[in-house]
Amino acid sequence: MLTLTAVQSFLQNRRALNRRPRTLAWYEPKLNTFALAYPELPTEPEPIEEFLATIVSPEKDETKHGYYRVLKALYRFICRRRRLPNPIDFIDPPTRRKKIRPTLSSQEMMLLLNQPQSLRDRAVLSLFIDSGARCAEAASLRRQNIFEDYIRVDGKTGEREIPISEETRRLLLMLTANDGDSDYVFQGQRGPLTRWGIYRIVKVHMQKAGITGPKLGPHRLRHAFGKHYIKNGGDTRSLQKIMGHASISTTEIYVELSRDDIVAKHHQFTPLRSAQAAAQGNIFAYSSALEEAEAILAQRSRT
Repeated sequence: MLTLTAVQSFLQNRRALNRRPRTLAWYEPKLNTFALAYPELPTEPEPIEEFLATIVSPEKDETKHGYYRVLKALYRFICRRRRLPNPIDFIDPPTRRKKIRPTLSSQEMMLLLNQPQSLRDRAVLSLFIDSGARCAEAASLRRQNIFEDYIRVDGKTGEREIPISEETRRLLLMLTANDGDSDYVFQGQRGPLTRWGIYRIVKVHMQKAGITGPKLGPHRLRHAFGKHYIKNGGDTRSLQKIMGHASISTTEIYVELSRDDIVAKHHQFTPLRSAQAAAQGNIFAYSSALEEAEAILAQRSRT
């Protein structure tokens, strides 16, 4: 079977299943790359493993895993449709190294909220920090979907209702107070803001606030919301509903302790504390060693 034929059949099936355009756009280039490398659809695991091994460098583990997921979906569809054995069943997924998701501290969020001069930009930032909404959800927000203590958005997993604070609601209503032709909440000079327009707003203000890192956009605010919601005493089940996660396992990522929590725990429970207590009988020797270490550090700093 021609790989391109299999790819086209798969994409047509996904369109029939009403998959989102962004999902299809994520599938298509990866599958076309696979079809270019193997015009005939491989039926053994070895060519697929060779493709995964060479398509990107080893350090790009997330990209490599993305190719694996796409090929897994393709083969699952084709093999079930044609009643064929599935070679992907004999291939283990590429390893993904654990990465720390960049978020924001409480102080950084305060600095960020102090940056905007315009009502629109302040409302954008307040909405993300207050609700953990996705960028596309904010871009699609309409005035009729602002209620007393929640907003209704059309998100990745469908429509859902997100609670908001009174402060955020007030900012959103002030934005929609004029009688413009469009009922979209966030407007630019040429009409409703796209998700890219909102992304740029967030990025500019994060840079002005002195926030650094590879992720400067609404998704970093979404992660910050999830982390601080749990840190402030929220539970994972309600957070799952608010953030629109299909699986609770995604939400549980935010249960991990923040760096500040870990530092506090370390200072409380480090074995050095008990070692110092045990050394009380020899305190002068300990103090002498400590002074000697400090002298060495001081000498190194001068040189």
